Amino acid sequence: MSDFALEDPKSPLLHRLLIVDDNPTIHEDFRKILAPDLAPTSELEALERELLGEAQDASALPPHQRFELQSAHQGEAAVELVARACSEGRPYTLAFVDVRMPPGIDGIETVARMWCVDPHLQVVICSAYSDHTFADIVSELGHSDGLLVLRKPFEAIEVLQAAHALSQKWTISHQLRERLMDLEAIVQRRTSALEQAVRELREEVEQRRRAEAEARYVATHDALTGIPNRHLLREALGRALSRARRRGTYASVLLLDLDNFKEVNDTYGHAAGDELLKEVARRLRSCVRECDMVARMGGDEFVLLLEDLAQAEEASLVAARVVESCKKPFLVAGENVHTPASIGIAMFLTGCGDGWTLLKVADVAMYEAKTEGRGGFRYYTEGMLANSEEKLRLREELLRGLTNDEFKLVYQPLVDAESGAICAFEALVRWEHPQRGTVAPLKFIPIAEKSGFIIQLGAWILRTACAQLAEWRRNGEIDLRMAVNVSAREVHAPGFVELVTETLRENGLHPSALELELTESMATIDVEKSSRVLVELTDMGVRLAIDDFGSGYSSLMRLKQMPISVLKIDRYFIRDITHN
Repeated sequence: MSDFALEDPKSPLLHRLLIVDDNPTIHEDFRKILAPDLAPTSELEALERELLGEAQDASALPPHQRFELQSAHQGEAAVELVARACSEGRPYTLAFVDVRMPPGIDGIETVARMWCVDPHLQVVICSAYSDHTFADIVSELGHSDGLLVLRKPFEAIEVLQAAHALSQKWTISHQLRERLMDLEAIVQRRTSALEQAVRELREEVEQRRRAEAEARYVATHDALTGIPNRHLLREALGRALSRARRRGTYASVLLLDLDNFKEVNDTYGHAAGDELLKEVARRLRSCVRECDMVARMGGDEFVLLLEDLAQAEEASLVAARVVESCKKPFLVAGENVHTPASIGIAMFLTGCGDGWTLLKVADVAMYEAKTEGRGGFRYYTEGMLANSEEKLRLREELLRGLTNDEFKLVYQPLVDAESGAICAFEALVRWEHPQRGTVAPLKFIPIAEKSGFIIQLGAWILRTACAQLAEWRRNGEIDLRMAVNVSAREVHAPGFVELVTETLRENGLHPSALELELTESMATIDVEKSSRVLVELTDMGVRLAIDDFGSGYSSLMRLKQMPISVLKIDRYFIRDITHN
C-alpha cells in the first residue's frame, strides 16, 4: 500500500500525470490542455485561444482534478520515473504514452514494463489509425483494464475527458483498495484474536482434560502402590462379569490378606509397612497376566480379578503362584521378614451374582483359609456364607451379652494326685444366651479372639475369677489358687501386665495365687515379644502354664525360651498311654 491517499473523489486534488513521447512539441500540447496555468504562452497564442474558443473548452469543465505533469521522452526513462514515483509514495495516476518512440522501446512494451512496476497505473495510448487496432494492443498487453486508446490527431476535449475519467477511476480504485486493506487488517486482527482465543480455549480444554485424567487416576488408583483401588475394581468387576456372561467363560476373584502384617507394622513402623505393601503389589503383578487386574482394597487386603478362564482350576494355579511368591522373605528396614498370604477364591459362573457378592464370598473363603492354617487358599463353597453370617451375628450378640450380664464363670477343681486335696480351681466361661441357650466356648471364643472382643471379655473373666478366689480365701481356703485362660491376643494387648497387677491389688491377692494358662499357639507367635511380657509376670510371682500341649506344632526347643512353670499335656496325647 502506498502512502498516497485520497479521501473524497470529488475534491479538487492534484493528480500526477506522465507524458511519454519522443516529440517535445507533444509535451507542450499536453501542458496547454491539462495544465494551462503552468504552460508558457505568447500574446499571439492567447489571442488565438480567445478567438477560437479553445480556452473556453478547457476551462468550462468543473475543476474536479488538478494535474501535475511530468515528461519522459523514451520508454526506458518512463519506466524509471514510474518506479521512482512508487518508491517515494507518490505514484502516477495516468500516463499518456505514444506508440512510436524511436530509437527506444515502443509504447506497447513501455506500458507493459510500467504495469510490472505499478499495475494500478491508468494508461492512454496515443496511436495513429495506421499503427495498431485496439484488439492488437489488448492482445499484446494481455488485458484492457485501465487502458484507453486515443487516436491522433486528437481534440483537447478528448484529452481532458480521458484525463478526468481515468483519474476519477484511479481515485475510486485507490480508495477501494485502501478500504479493502483496512478491512483485511481488521479481519486479520480479529482473526488473530480469534485464533488466539481458540488456542487459549484448546489449551484450557487440554488442561482440564489432563486435570480430569489426573483426578480420575487419583480417584481410581491406590496412592501408595499405584495399582487400582476399590472404585476402579468395582467398574472392572461389572465389565468382566458382563463379558463372562456373553462369552460363557469363567471369571474369578482372589481376595488376599497378608498374615502377620500388623506385627511387621508395629515392629518396624508404618514407613516399613508401606514399603512392604509396595513390594507385595509388585510381586502380585508378576503372578498374573497383563489382562488381569491387581487392586488394593485397603490395609493389607488385595484383590486379583482374573478373566477369560477356560476352567475353574486355573484360578488355583494363580493362587498357588501368589502363595509361593509371598512365602519368600521381604526385605523390610534392612531385615528379612515373612508375611505369608491367605487367599479366598470365588468363581463367577454365568448368571450367578454380581461383583460385590463375589468379593463378599471371596472374603468368607479367605477367612476359612486363615482358620485352616495361614499361607494357603480356599475356594468358596456353599454354606460358607451362611456360616460367616452366623459368626457375624454371634459377634454382635457377644458385645450385647457382656453388657447384659449373660456370661458366667464355672470353676473346675484341680486335685493334688498325691493327697487328693483340691489345690486350685480353673475358671471356665459360659455364655447363657437368652435365645440360643448355653453357647459352647468352642463356638464363641474363636469369634471373640478374631474380632478383638476377647480382650474385653478376658479382662472381665480375670477380675471375676480373682474376686471369687478372694472371697474363698476370706472364708478360710487360704491355700487355693486360681487358673485363668488367656489368649495370645490378650497377652500382646497394651497394658496387660498392668491389668493383672491392678486386679491382684484390688482383691488383696499375692501374685503366686494366680496361674495364667496360655494356649500352645503362644509358643509359635512372636516368641520374643511374648517372652518380655511373660518374664514381667513371672518376676511378679505369677505362675504360667501351657494348656493342651501336644495338640499343635510347637517344639520343646521353643518352649525352652519361655518362662513356663506348668505344662498341661493334651488328653489326646496321653489317652492311650496305659496300653501303648
